[in-house]
This record gives sequence, structure tokens and C-alpha cells, in this order.
Amino acid sequence: MTDGYTPGQRRLLRRALLDPLAFHKPTPVQQRWHDLDARIKVLVGGNQVGKTTALAFAAFTAFLAFLAAGKQFRGRVVCYSFPQSLVVQAKFWAMAPKWALSSDTHFHPSRGFRHRRIMFRSGSVIDFVTTEGGSLSMASATLDWIGFDEPPDPSSWAEGVARVTATGGKVVATLTPVGRPMGYLKEQVEAGVVAAVTAPLSVENCPWLTQEQVDEVIAATLEAERPQRIYGEWEGVTPSRMLSAFTDDHLYDDDSDEGPSGKLEVGLGFDWAERSMGTVAELVLFDREARKVWSFDEYESQGATTIGQDAISILAMLDRYGIALDEVDEARGDTNSLGKSRLTTVNRAMSEALARASGVPELAISRGQLPLHIRGARKGPGSVMAGARTLNNALAGWRWRIHRRCKRLVEGARHWKGQKTGRGSEVKDALDATRYIAVPILDQKTKGGMTVRLR
Repeated sequence: MTDGYTPGQRRLLRRALLDPLAFHKPTPVQQRWHDLDARIKVLVGGNQVGKTTALAFAAFTAFLAFLAAGKQFRGRVVCYSFPQSLVVQAKFWAMAPKWALSSDTHFHPSRGFRHRRIMFRSGSVIDFVTTEGGSLSMASATLDWIGFDEPPDPSSWAEGVARVTATGGKVVATLTPVGRPMGYLKEQVEAGVVAAVTAPLSVENCPWLTQEQVDEVIAATLEAERPQRIYGEWEGVTPSRMLSAFTDDHLYDDDSDEGPSGKLEVGLGFDWAERSMGTVAELVLFDREARKVWSFDEYESQGATTIGQDAISILAMLDRYGIALDEVDEARGDTNSLGKSRLTTVNRAMSEALARASGVPELAISRGQLPLHIRGARKGPGSVMAGARTLNNALAGWRWRIHRRCKRLVEGARHWKGQKTGRGSEVKDALDATRYIAVPILDQKTKGGMTVRLR
């Protein structure tokens, strides 16, 4: 049995595996960046344009120049986190000239390079570091070359430039200017201190994508971030609305083919709303394995209500569809108690109120024997924008549908412009409740589920 290759093809394949760098052909925009004769340069690009591939090619090309001159090369690649570093290391391994590597260089797909270092037979090295511990994690080295993957903070950038000053080495960066203020680097580019090439997302710059795929990426990108993530611009714009992928085609009725069916789980998301000083609860059905969510119904308290009154109304909503409280698979609520009794454990207070309204004895409630425990929402710096991005991506991929009776949620999808406070934020309460319960489902795959009979 043969593999179907001729002897000549096998030799070519072995050579490609041994020296992938020799077979790599940069895209035109990547080549323009490689051709820049500048000591400090950046490739500012949209998503999917091959920025990390360009960084790896630049690193190994610099190493080969040192090797040809009979000199040792000391390079460093800077990433903002270890998980990101693993992705970068995998791309470096794919392009590394295997013939030049030391026998001490080992790569593992889930752990990266041993000691986070590429070692060459000539004694040259390329290290991988992160800025998670601040700029000090990069210090104490004199380098010939340093490369940044994605936007560095100002202190890390200054530290990187300092590391190559004595050697006259090069500083390069490939980045999408999102996630941190980039004014300092933009000013250096405009002043001519740093050379730059911009690489927008397009079929020309990404020949591995079709125009349809490019359009899908654009549709899934938040409107506020399109200038940066698609066109490589330094700054975004104020969005006309945040969930730009939403259209009325995402809405469904009870008799719609797009409605939920089959083996699904039940979820509840809670937000202690600022506008009504009350509660918003969003009922969702979801297929966790397929990462699909159907917003199914909602409850919003009218005026100032007690937690007990809200609990009775939420149970009534569940009763309409024959869903018992203990059949709710997952519930998440905002950890903020604004608009209620100022309790720090507002999620527990609602969990107990729901149990009480469903007839659970007080003794069992006092012992924590509740049919439903509402967990705190996953929150942190940037979580609102990250959640909006996940919801928008789900809309673009038709993985999130909304029932027309969820009027507050539809209002938020149509009109929220990203405001966190003030009058412009009044339409986001239902979006927040949905974000708390839906984003963990839309973001990851796990198994499990139950069959839900809708009446």
C-alpha cells in the first residue's frame, strides 16, 4: 500500500516539514511590512490577517541573518497572557526551521516550548514572556530583537525598546489596537519614530478567506470595534447601536420553525434593574452542546416591588410552560443589589424567596435546601464589552433567537448604544440579565441537558 506520492513529492514534503520557513510566501501586505527598513516597526491589522504568522516569519528571518553572519541571536516574544502565548508558540513551531533547532528544543501542543524557549544549534535563543506580571517580567536582558504580539502597555513597550538599545536591535509589533489605550504608539507612528503598515481585513490581505467569510467576520464584529478589528484603525467610533448584527429576522413566534425544540435545558438570568428599581428576569432555553440559546419569556417588575412579589411573578411565568422550579438547570444574577434591599447576597435572597413561594418549608430554607440556587454572574474588567461581543457573534451565527414577547430584550437589542450609566443605559437591563445566563453557554461547549415539553 502506497501513500500516493511520487519519490520526488515525498522528498519535497520532507523538506517542507524540515524547513517550512523556506516554503512560506507572505501576503502582499505582510511583504510590505517585512520590506520596511526600520529599526522599530508595527503591523497594525484587523482580525484574521495573519499578524502572528508575520511576527514568526520576522523572528526567524532575523535569526537566519545572524546565523549567516556567524553571530548568536537573542530574541524575545512578548504576549499579554500565557494562554495567548500558547497560541503564538504553536504558530512559531509550525514555521520554525527544524534543521536549525537544538535537540533540547521540545514543543508540546498544550504546554508550548519547554522553558518557553526556542534553542538553536548555534546557541541562539528566542524566549517567550508575558506582561501579566508587569514590565518587570521582561527586564534583565540585552536583546537583538523583540517582538510584541497584540497591543503592549506603554511601560512594556518602553521596556522592550530599552532591551535593544545597546545592541541597536529591532523592535517589531503585530497588533489590533483594541483592549488598551494606544494613543502613545499612534503618536510615535505619526512622529515618524515608528514605521507602520496597516492591513485591513480583506480577501486580498487574507487569501485563505472567501468574500463570504470576510462578510461573516464583519457581521459578527461589534460596530464600535469594526474600525479597529476590521480595518486596523487606531480608534473605534461611538456605535449607533451595540448589537449591530441584530435584525427582526432573529425574532420568532410560538409557531415559528426557528423556535426551540428537542433536548434543551432551562435557564434564568436576573438583573436588579436601575430604571425600574426592580427586577428583570429572562427565561432562556438552550442547547449547551450546540451553543444555541432561545430567549423565551421575560418578567420585569412594575415599580417598586418586594423580592417576594417578584418571586411569585417569576414562578407564574414558569408555570405558563409547565416548568417546575427544580427543573431550571442554571440561574445567574447580577451581584449588585441596587434597587432592592441593599443586601449583599441578593441572589441568595431571591433563591430563598422563590423557594418560599413554591411551598418549601422555612426549616428547609434555613438549612439551604433550595430547589434553585442563583449563582453570581461572571463579572470583571471588560466583561460588558466581552459579553456584548459574544451576543453579537451569536446573532451573526444565528445561534441566539429572541421570542417577540421578550419586549424589553428586543428594545435593548435594537437600541442599546453601549452606555453603562445614564438615560442611554435604560434599555440594557434585559440585555444584562440575558448576558449573565447566555454568555457562559454561548462561549463554551459542555454536555448535558433535559427534554423540555413546551405547552
